[in-house]
Amino acid sequence: MSENVVLRNYRPDDLESLVALINESDEYDQLERATTVEQMEHEMTWPNYCPETDCFLARKNGWLVGYADFFLRKGTDGSESIFYTWGMVHPRWRRLGVGRRLMEALYRRAMEYLPEIESGPAYLQANTRDVEEDRRALFQDMSMEPVRYFVNMVRPIDNGLPPVEMPEGFRLRPFDPARDLETVWRVDIESFKDHWGSTGFPLTEFEHWIQQPHFRPELWLLAEEEASGRVAGIALNKIDPDRIAQVGRQEGYVNTLAVLREYRQKGLGTALLAQSLHTLRQAGMEAAHLSADAENLTGAVRIYQRLGFQVRKTSMVYRCALRDAA
Repeated sequence: MSENVVLRNYRPDDLESLVALINESDEYDQLERATTVEQMEHEMTWPNYCPETDCFLARKNGWLVGYADFFLRKGTDGSESIFYTWGMVHPRWRRLGVGRRLMEALYRRAMEYLPEIESGPAYLQANTRDVEEDRRALFQDMSMEPVRYFVNMVRPIDNGLPPVEMPEGFRLRPFDPARDLETVWRVDIESFKDHWGSTGFPLTEFEHWIQQPHFRPELWLLAEEEASGRVAGIALNKIDPDRIAQVGRQEGYVNTLAVLREYRQKGLGTALLAQSLHTLRQAGMEAAHLSADAENLTGAVRIYQRLGFQVRKTSMVYRCALRDAA
């Protein structure tokens, strides 16, 4: 029963209690993440995100028992706009109506934004692991439906790494923050614009993203066409010591693997991924993991499987329409 739970918007002095809530809930749900105050502060200052109006906290007798927020990414030229939502309820307060009140607050706030979206469909979207029964039940209760499946895949890299075989006419080189930032952003946007759910994002967000804790530019790789010098593909890798300490595994992350459409089917994706494994191994990692759209039509999952990755976890995307396409 949530009658005595008070909802209000986020304030900066909520930061530490919010991080504590997230970590306690993640440990209970075995989500294998590690959220720090530094990391959450970075998230709360994300460009175009306003936690003071779009993040809601649920408190009971002064204790934080749940939160929920969203980030709106507007579509262009009639494409879909998405309210990306996230949040959680402390395990002791689940199935008592707290989550529903938070989601209803997000829904009302999202409807206030609709007049700012000129055209196209708009969705409230949320993610969940397939094993999170409480979260799935809440989404279903809010008339949200599963629309897509994603997988987390992992591969040991302490032995037997594949060779790096670059196609003729291309070379690999490291990322240079001083000259490559906007180029990598454009390749990222262009490579994923034909993928499900892609809405693009402004350069200011990309600039903010690389200011995240533990960013290591030497782990980023670029595939370049020798004749033109054009960057054809990217592999953006990450090592998060906070997560490693939490899960107890020396595991690096292939955050983004992308090849421009006109350069696909040449082996660039395979070469970038193979070099990523070597790079992470040289940095002391014993395994690498990545996330992938299970229904990706570019065949990315098959590439990952050929290089020894296996599915470890499955997650689901839930949606409800706030406005249908005209």
